[in-house]
Amino acid sequence: RKNLGHAMPSVSSERAALCAGCGGKISDRYYLLAVDKQWHMRCLKCCECKLNLESELTCFSKDGSIYCLALPGGTGESRCARCHLGISASEMVMRARDSVYHLNCFTCSTCAKMLTTGDHFGMKDGFPGGWLA
Repeated sequence: RKNLGHAMPSVSSERAALCAGCGGKISDRYYLLAVDKQWHMRCLKCCECKLNLESELTCFSKDGSIYCLALPGGTGESRCARCHLGISASEMVMRARDSVYHLNCFTCSTCAKMLTTGDHFGMKDGFPGGWLA
């Protein structure tokens, strides 16, 4: 796990760094420094779920690839139990038992009704189901 730190001012054009993501010159005003490499802000993404990591505080590297903390081996963050995409640390979520869901993914598995805070439901095959009025 590595701290991303802050966006760094770009170097002068005479010594322009190359982005570890796209390989292009970094001529933007700011760049990111992660796992001892320089990145365009738009290029630092999780190689699995494609979550843009420019606003995340940490990520990790394994075998030369960058991962968000939602993947196995990360810490604390998770993937949505319904769509399996990463969940940003700043994103609002719904939780049921040990599972975490995007708000739009937290739906009844029987009728597809979106469930909200205060709704009563049961778990069916590991998903919210059998909404109870």
